[in-house]
Amino acid sequence: MHIGNSLKDRHEALADHFADLAGARDQLPLFAIEHGLDEAALEELRTAVSGQLEADPQLQGAAWSWSYLPLLVMATEVGYRYRGTGTDFWPVLAQELGVEAGSAFRSGLSRLFDLGHRSFRLARPGESPWERHFPHIAWPIGNALVPLEIQPQLTDALRRSVRAGISAENMDGLLEYLKMLAAGHASRRFENWLQQEDIAAEVMRRLLAPDAEGWLSQGILQRIDNDIRKDLSSHRAISEARKAAARRSARVTATVPSQFVMTLVDSVPKQLLVRGPALPSQSRGEVIAALRIQGDRIRAAGSDQTIALRSFLAGGEIGLGKFTGMPTDPLSRGDAAHVEQGPAYEALESLQPLQSAFFLIERGERTARTIFPDEALAPNASMIQLLRIDHDGTPEFRWLETSSGADVELLRRNGFKVSDKAPSRRLLGLLMSGAQNSFLRGVPVLAAQSLTHRTLLLDGVQPASETLRIQEDDWSVFEPGVGRHWVGPADGDDHDRVEFEVVEPPDLEPASISIFPANANISDLEAGRLEIRVTAPLNLEEVPVRLRLRSAEEPEVISEGVIDRLPARITGHSPLIRALRAQLAEGSAGLSDLRLTVNVHGLMQLSISLPPMRREFHHDTDLDHWISTNEDGRVLPSMVATLQSPIPRTSEIVPAGTRLILPDTTDHGALASGLIISERSEFHIGMHEADSISIPAFLREASSRNNGVGLIDLARANVAWQLAQASDQFGNWRRWSVVEALEETLIDLLCGVAWRKLESGIDLSILSQHGAFLRSAEALGLVSGEDLPEIKSNSDQLFLRDRLIARLRETVPDITDALARLDDELAGDLDLAVIDAYEDLRRHVQASGREAFEEVDMARSPTTWRKALERARDIPLLPMFRHLILPEARWKALMNTWYAELTEDDLVDLLDTCHVDAFRRPGLRWLGRAELRTMLQLWLSPRAMIEADEWPRFLAKGLSDIQTSRAVRYVALRRKLALLDMPDGSPM
Repeated sequence: MHIGNSLKDRHEALADHFADLAGARDQLPLFAIEHGLDEAALEELRTAVSGQLEADPQLQGAAWSWSYLPLLVMATEVGYRYRGTGTDFWPVLAQELGVEAGSAFRSGLSRLFDLGHRSFRLARPGESPWERHFPHIAWPIGNALVPLEIQPQLTDALRRSVRAGISAENMDGLLEYLKMLAAGHASRRFENWLQQEDIAAEVMRRLLAPDAEGWLSQGILQRIDNDIRKDLSSHRAISEARKAAARRSARVTATVPSQFVMTLVDSVPKQLLVRGPALPSQSRGEVIAALRIQGDRIRAAGSDQTIALRSFLAGGEIGLGKFTGMPTDPLSRGDAAHVEQGPAYEALESLQPLQSAFFLIERGERTARTIFPDEALAPNASMIQLLRIDHDGTPEFRWLETSSGADVELLRRNGFKVSDKAPSRRLLGLLMSGAQNSFLRGVPVLAAQSLTHRTLLLDGVQPASETLRIQEDDWSVFEPGVGRHWVGPADGDDHDRVEFEVVEPPDLEPASISIFPANANISDLEAGRLEIRVTAPLNLEEVPVRLRLRSAEEPEVISEGVIDRLPARITGHSPLIRALRAQLAEGSAGLSDLRLTVNVHGLMQLSISLPPMRREFHHDTDLDHWISTNEDGRVLPSMVATLQSPIPRTSEIVPAGTRLILPDTTDHGALASGLIISERSEFHIGMHEADSISIPAFLREASSRNNGVGLIDLARANVAWQLAQASDQFGNWRRWSVVEALEETLIDLLCGVAWRKLESGIDLSILSQHGAFLRSAEALGLVSGEDLPEIKSNSDQLFLRDRLIARLRETVPDITDALARLDDELAGDLDLAVIDAYEDLRRHVQASGREAFEEVDMARSPTTWRKALERARDIPLLPMFRHLILPEARWKALMNTWYAELTEDDLVDLLDTCHVDAFRRPGLRWLGRAELRTMLQLWLSPRAMIEADEWPRFLAKGLSDIQTSRAVRYVALRRKLALLDMPDGSPM
């Protein structure tokens, strides 16, 4: 068969083009989509191919073997637009080329693609199940490089990966993370595409950095980028990914280490801090980008105290506790992620403070910072030298003065330089914390005039804007910009000049008191949902706080305490708020309109009103019906729930005992309008609230049927009992017994019985690493045994437990650090800690006039202490749930997160970034952000959950994805644990 000259010429032009690409790529593949033709040329090519197919529609002629490239290009163009499941490719190609694409045509097309692979290294299909099942269309679709079908999935996965902190430079890590994410997307095509690792890596690298060079032709990358821009969601995703990747890829030119700082009380060292370096604004951004910490917060190792990176890098401080020495690597990532290598690890290592035995007492004599040899000291400086740390952790110091000849000689022998005379010029300005002669932009810098009254210049050029007289001294006023400067007379020598730096002010968090939820009411206080957040520009310690409740006719209710360190969260189950609730329980003040005042001593005060919960329905007790408080004024009958039947149902009979009544309507607002009515005659000594609660048989379905209760009715009942207004504290107490039983059933439905059984074994000892340490030590027999007395009294057991935790915390302030340096000596110190705790108890018993046991002695194996430390390190992460949260990548992402500082949006972002759908079907994700938020609010904020009209539908989807339901429950547990938001003494 004869091939027209037009088709031959086009084949030869394409052959030359592909040959040039192949020559520059070594053994890397080519793609037919890289043809380099514009729309007009493609239309001409389609016409030429269609004309030839009229003469030979089955591709049987031998002439196709030397003029096949135009046909392959047109087939690949259809493959690029392919979005189906294997059923719509051939009809589209047939319509476009005007040919009957039967089996002979399909086989012939595959034969020509194979010829193109052998001649020009055009890409060939892989070995995935999809490609084996559709071998003919796999050729043109594979040669489309990035078909339109997978572009939304690719851009979404790239955005989620950089959100998770994966560096664009770590291509292996990026690929592995995307493979995990691809398992949750709609089709397996994206998964299969990622198996071509060299190709996927090149495409992702070039998409994240469009200006980068690479082996793929720039034209096809530009075309893919243009097509991504046409899809709004894809464009948003890749734009966010590019910005985050550029930020995360920033290089730090020189990271300045932080400093150890001692606080001084009457010139005696007390607390040890780590003070961040005072960096300019740009440098702060570079360090933050290099660290790649989710949430951009840093904390002290072994502590729950964190600080924003921007504040820390502007001279902010983190407390390490009582001075017992300077730990190695005291800084830790705020997200608790474990990073052992790479730029993030190197940046954190370079930020760690260096150790020194010498401290320079700063102005005000309230702090002293570490100094190092070769640092110049003023002739009137005061110093502290750390001599040694005794075996019991007590430090010994020596005080030095550069005005003393003997002290100067000691300092010079240790490498320090002591100036013979003080600087001739002084500077005033708003000093940057943690830096010498570093001032904040926006505040003038004042330089003291010398006795010669020579004119002072800024950088030898700019004269002072004005002159001030302060306390008999003349000062020149300058307004320098950001950067390094010097002030001095134009004709002076170096001694007359003073160098300084002006930096951008840090992004400090202002002092504030916030109440959550924003529209808090009395019900939130009674239910433990009320939360108080206190922030300050500095990390203040030991701050007194006072909470006061007032009502119109009742006496004030006051709760006082001390916040260890700001910023802080006072949760609904913290001692301060528990004390308020306990006092409210003694009277009726808690059931009327209240005003809450939060007073943080020396900082600020906030007063808010706590009104009764706004209810959309009012109950008429005389007629026993509900009236809508809205304009419609509807009248509705009641639904009733009891302890024996806690699911609200329509009933004309008023049952006796504790009961919940609420409007008989499907409106979600009715769930917040319920009333709990109880009778005091129900209460008697020895009764157990769980004995009379009966949950009916439940169904793993959304709706109830055939006397079985579904998820939605259970959730509605749970919310209604939680949000109902109790008539007295007895009813409030019974309410939480019902809620606990309903939540256990909800956990069974969403997470499975195995999960619920594990969760029932969690107790409050895991709220801290040292509580977990004691629990591990008890399990391994480290704090009891034949060589230690048996303690029978409950009060003595509680006293001993508190002392054991305190003594263990003194011996090993940081569990991770103790594991790294555990030896026979430290194991002996742990033995002594147990002995000291028993001695504390012995003295306590003697002081109470009782007969005490003899002094104790004991010794345990260092190997056993190591096992206890390892368990203590892991227990607060709830490792018992690891095998129930899949895939492994999702578990790691959720486990390696510091939950104390995260908001609800942060928690949803966390769940979204590691989400994997159980449903792998074409179309949108089965569980999106709205569903994840609703599932999370079920456990953390039910009142917020019911404000969304579609919450039942969102929640019901969780029944079909038990792995995600477990992930959400795990996040809720870790969040509650991080905020100590647990009922006292009860299991979860």
